[in-house]
Amino acid sequence: MTIRDVGEFAFLRRLRARLPDAFHPSQVRLDVGDDCAALALPGTTVLTTDAMIEGVHFRTGWAPFDVLGRKAFAVNASDVAAMGGEPTFALLNLGFPPDTSVEALDALFDGFLAAAGDHRTSLVGGNLSVAPQFTIAVTLLGRVAAGLITRGGARSGDDLYVSGTLGDAALGLRLLTDEPSANADSTAVRDLTGRFLQPTARVAVGRALAARRLVTAMIDVSDGLLQDLGHLCEASRVGALVEADLLPLSDAYRAVAGSDRTPALTGGEDYELLFSAPRAARLEIRNVAGTCGCPLTRIGGVQPRGAGVGVVLPDGVHPADEFCGFDHFSPRAV
Repeated sequence: MTIRDVGEFAFLRRLRARLPDAFHPSQVRLDVGDDCAALALPGTTVLTTDAMIEGVHFRTGWAPFDVLGRKAFAVNASDVAAMGGEPTFALLNLGFPPDTSVEALDALFDGFLAAAGDHRTSLVGGNLSVAPQFTIAVTLLGRVAAGLITRGGARSGDDLYVSGTLGDAALGLRLLTDEPSANADSTAVRDLTGRFLQPTARVAVGRALAARRLVTAMIDVSDGLLQDLGHLCEASRVGALVEADLLPLSDAYRAVAGSDRTPALTGGEDYELLFSAPRAARLEIRNVAGTCGCPLTRIGGVQPRGAGVGVVLPDGVHPADEFCGFDHFSPRAV
């Protein structure tokens, strides 16, 4: 059965009946069913929006639709995490061809609602529209309980850290786009493609760092480490030096890429947190890593602005301009 068979409004009624009760009912004045949702929000609220477009960010044959729903939530939750916040309310805007099956849409909503539920986030509105290919657009609100973390506070002499491991998603995308060789390690292929298709938003890490006021600036790694580090340095008016040998790499990464650090330096969609912190915070950051169960690796340091952004490789220091991160308007698509 397709959405054309059911119709927009009948499908919306089915969806509304499946929504759980709001996780923050005292803040919800109106949710799904009116022209706007209405919320009464205390404190500091952060807002972000992002979209996943078929043929640009994914292909529908790569994963079940519930996985796409989970990823759509996670990539937005990662932005909230980078501000030291936690997600609270979401709007979901879907465009898709009229012959899309109802089962596929049900699965997508299942994945999205499950990911939202993991973070006590309520879906309070959205939109459905016919489109030539799948488009999954999310607007996410978050609450910042401690101080707001921005890209603009890094200081010369700070350490640079990153959560988790780098480059896995880029290698996963490469494996999905190009058929892996027959002798490829099947476990590594599974792990790397899983990192691309099912990223983890580091909400707990971002919240813990903010609560302890350990971070001077932070950004999530969505367009590649060096690209996003450049954004942080520009906002903070500083330079930076990354030591390639310190980059945290997974076993799966090493099995596929060996000693090549390029995917870790330039690959996008890891959705890890990149942040600066004073050297005096090293012990506390190690404690946060243990409490959250997520590695936090020191990968370099913040430099004076005139130093620019550089990478220490075995043959010397290379300017970041020698490497390329992701650009939405480059002629590259999945």
